[in-house]
Amino acid sequence: MPRILLVALVFLTVAGASAAAATQDVASDTDFRGITSIRVTASPMSVDSIDCNLDANLLAGELQHQLAGDGLTNSTGLDTLAVITVLSTREAGSGPCTSAIMLGAYKKASFFDDQARWLRTGYVVVWQSALLFTSPADSHLALARDSLQQLGKAMLTEWQRANNPKSSAER
Repeated sequence: MPRILLVALVFLTVAGASAAAATQDVASDTDFRGITSIRVTASPMSVDSIDCNLDANLLAGELQHQLAGDGLTNSTGLDTLAVITVLSTREAGSGPCTSAIMLGAYKKASFFDDQARWLRTGYVVVWQSALLFTSPADSHLALARDSLQQLGKAMLTEWQRANNPKSSAER
């Protein structure tokens, strides 16, 4: 009798592990699994960011090129977004600029709103990170580009890990 119980327990454990492994491959609203393309956009920049020589269109274009170069292609849709946000300040006159540059990946998701009692659609955060840097205004764009490239690389690493877990485990 104990042997049958042990065999049944082993079978249930294996079956449960197989089901858990299968659900890990299912795309989620809160991760990169299943995402093959993304649309890059930039939040509007403040006057201080512009005074620090930052260009949202240039940054967005470079990030889109970087992502596409590693397999995350450009999307014209709005289901998955990579949003660049830059907040800058500049000391009075011709002082140095300080900026926080954030990169976030967001996926459109639908959910039932208990209060409203209907289905709603909005964006959920898939990935997000930021860097802070300070420099004179004339070299600030170069630092912004480098910082965004680092953030793009970190985001791509997470995207690759979610979509190809076996090869990222070998790294």
